[in-house]
Amino acid sequence: SPLSVSRSADQVSRSVSISAPPPTNARGLPALSQQEITEEAFFSKMDSELTKVEKHTLSVVTRLRTQIDEIEQELETADLNDQSCVDRIQAETDAIAEKFLTLEKYVNLNFMGFHKILKKHDKYVPSNPCKAFYVARMHSQAWVRGDYSDVVVRLSDIYSSLRGD
Repeated sequence: SPLSVSRSADQVSRSVSISAPPPTNARGLPALSQQEITEEAFFSKMDSELTKVEKHTLSVVTRLRTQIDEIEQELETADLNDQSCVDRIQAETDAIAEKFLTLEKYVNLNFMGFHKILKKHDKYVPSNPCKAFYVARMHSQAWVRGDYSDVVVRLSDIYSSLRGD
């Protein structure tokens, strides 16, 4: 016969913890250890993130400008009396315009994100404020200055040509 072991409640010692559970991150996973981040590491990370946004924005705008060039060249020889041709060019232009709007949202989101990070930094480290410096620095970068009015003007010209204005 199988050996059965039974324990009474008196025989079982239980350990109950009344301490708080370990901290978790936004995903509910155990948080990494709370390491102190040095000012140098913070500033280095800010610099690298600003550079990353600048490079991405420039890359996307360059691609959009190339696509606009192609449509402008196509418009020179296109038969605008052919509705299927007009519809196709319109769809390509709409796709470029949508990508440009997505890029604008990306720029605005990052700009606001950097502002909030810097504001929080200055709140928690009042002895070494940096928001004014980085905001001035952001305003000097092309992705914030919005040097992309040529894209809007060129898209507008394409739409005007398609409408026959």
